[in-house]
Amino acid sequence: MHSWLKSYLTDRRQYVCLNDKTSRLMNVEYGVPQGSVLGPILFLLYINDIGSIPNIEFYPKFFADDTNIFVHDYSLTVLNSKCQGVIDHISEWMLANRLTVNHDKTNYMIFSPIKSLNNTPELNLSINNSVIKKVCSIKYLGVYLDENLEWKIHIQDVSQSLRKFVGVFYKLSQKLPKSILRMLYFALIYPRIIYAIEIYANTYITYLHDLMVLNNRILRILQHQSPHVATENLYKSFNTLPVNKLFQYQMLLHAHAITYNPDTLPKIFILNSRYNKDVHAYNTRSSHDFHRVCVTSIYDKKISHNIFTKLWNLLPKTLKAERQPNVFKKLLKKLLISNDICISFP
Repeated sequence: MHSWLKSYLTDRRQYVCLNDKTSRLMNVEYGVPQGSVLGPILFLLYINDIGSIPNIEFYPKFFADDTNIFVHDYSLTVLNSKCQGVIDHISEWMLANRLTVNHDKTNYMIFSPIKSLNNTPELNLSINNSVIKKVCSIKYLGVYLDENLEWKIHIQDVSQSLRKFVGVFYKLSQKLPKSILRMLYFALIYPRIIYAIEIYANTYITYLHDLMVLNNRILRILQHQSPHVATENLYKSFNTLPVNKLFQYQMLLHAHAITYNPDTLPKIFILNSRYNKDVHAYNTRSSHDFHRVCVTSIYDKKISHNIFTKLWNLLPKTLKAERQPNVFKKLLKKLLISNDICISFP
């Protein structure tokens, strides 16, 4: 196997072509062939031990070449020291493995429960003598994270990406049958809305308003419906849900999996989940519901565990008793299309 991989990587050359001009051939002494099938796999193998750097306090999370580190502390001074220590360890590992860091794409962001316009916390961080810039938002695995975790920027990005389909769908709706238009909706619109909806839709309904209105407009165009037709009928026709209810739908599917199929989920999702019967021995009507902990801060109320716990406990008892995932999905969607499960954010 070693000889095979060595043969694959040895004696490779590359050149650059720009404006019909080509550079001379150069030997590729390091790295993997770009655009090759094995390139991504070999790169992941090469950087796999970045997660086992000795004496590092916080281990990085990486997806391909996108590496992120999450550091926490109550003190800003201690946090600065911890962050710089982790950066130094990563820099040493990079140097030893003949890799370089893209300074222009290296930033840091602070998630703080206490913020004011006049006193925004900042850190003094650097990598290889280059100062790391502080940003208020950044794109991570296709989702825009903002320092307040309000998801405004990501929601605006989703809306902008969908808005370009309005004119196209209007023209196509005059020529294509409804069955094809429905396929286009679930191929081009629905995946963009549903991606990470458990994260970005966990916010105030007012922040989702523009995206919800845009989704309604697209459905009206595809179904040749006037503004006077109730939005509920638009979603029933395509057997789908508005953005805010899709969020509730996904969270309740997660709660169902925790209740009946915990083995299918990572253990981290199971650790904080307890039922009332685990807390007290009284045989009450809610003994099989999730146990809710009283929280007061905005951040605590928006934790996904607290959200799906509240939603699940509000479901009808007969629906919570349904063990089959497919049957539960069908009944849940039918319930949500015509009803609201009222949960309030601070």
